Amino acid sequence: MVGGGPAGLATAAEAARGGLRTVVFERGHALGEPVRTSGGSFVKPLRALGVPSRCWHPVHRIRVIGPTTDVTKRYRRALGCVLDVRATYQWLGQQAVEAGAEIRLKAHVDGALTDGGRTVGVRARDPFRGAYEQPARVVVDASGHTGFLSRAAGMRPGNERSAVGLELELHAPGYDQDEAVFWLGDAISPGGYGWAFPVGGGRVRLGVGVVRPDSDAEPRVLLDRLLAAFGALTAAGSPVGPIESHSGLMPVLPPAAAQLVGNGLVSVGDAAGQGSTLLGEGIRYAIDAGRLAGRAIATGDLASYPREWRRRTGRDFAIAYAVNTRICGYGDADWDRVIRRLDGLSPRQAAWVFATDFRLRHALGALVTDPSLVGSLLRAALGRSVGRSGSES
Repeated sequence: MVGGGPAGLATAAEAARGGLRTVVFERGHALGEPVRTSGGSFVKPLRALGVPSRCWHPVHRIRVIGPTTDVTKRYRRALGCVLDVRATYQWLGQQAVEAGAEIRLKAHVDGALTDGGRTVGVRARDPFRGAYEQPARVVVDASGHTGFLSRAAGMRPGNERSAVGLELELHAPGYDQDEAVFWLGDAISPGGYGWAFPVGGGRVRLGVGVVRPDSDAEPRVLLDRLLAAFGALTAAGSPVGPIESHSGLMPVLPPAAAQLVGNGLVSVGDAAGQGSTLLGEGIRYAIDAGRLAGRAIATGDLASYPREWRRRTGRDFAIAYAVNTRICGYGDADWDRVIRRLDGLSPRQAAWVFATDFRLRHALGALVTDPSLVGSLLRAALGRSVGRSGSES
């Protein structure tokens, strides 16, 4: 497994449980370091994945602030949450170790070993072994945004579009730990959004995200503006100061742009474009995809992995991408219109939209968000098989 993020660790655990010798190559000095994601997610799917509640902080209100609009959805029982990213990654690492996987830290993979067009291992180096070659029956590319092994094998395109995120984790004891906030509009994050996600203990992650090349706005400048706006959300006179700085990239790939299984190579997580392009959420999808991939590798039925992944996410990801490509061009008037319509949704309907959950029984609530999107969303939902009529093996 090339990469010790949630996709690589989940794949490793399942493959090891299936009786395979499994090695995870993580270039960092620790799992979950550095933090590269805000960790926004949802309680129900995390529980279904078995992620312990100690790994997330629940939120009971989701507030969306536009140029001239402001809507809050309240939840007696928390639906949304913010992950402790380090704790989640390290819990996944513990699961992998308990299943029998080996994790190698500060282990850099320089490229794949190939034989007749088939991937048969990797070239690696680490402080304990120096440079060496590691043969493998199957190599898993969980290298994140770069997806460098999959790209070299022709299994995915380059990152023509990428989400760029920058955030500060603040000590802000005067901030309401029950509320997550999104900012929309040109003043805060043109073509993207800003956020304030509480993580407990008086700390909050304040960040901005834009999509390149759709937006040429500079995240550092936007984050300075957001800090000024954030002051209005804290108790008067309470201290606010940075504890950590986080930054990250996420590929914004068209649906089914990545081939998940090649000749001796399997792609998971961001390397395969397996994140929601609606709000940039990726961790829970990476865990799910990794487990599917690990089971498929252990059983030898590699084709079951892409088939099941497309079945679970094909429609939702197609709709998310259709929305993403449209809203990246939105201006202030568009965002105010969307937020006013969001105000007409029930809290549960709004949560389905935030969570990229566009099942048929939720469709009306999702589409009402902006009627101008109806045509593109329906085309995405009905045409989700386009581009994947060929089989993957």
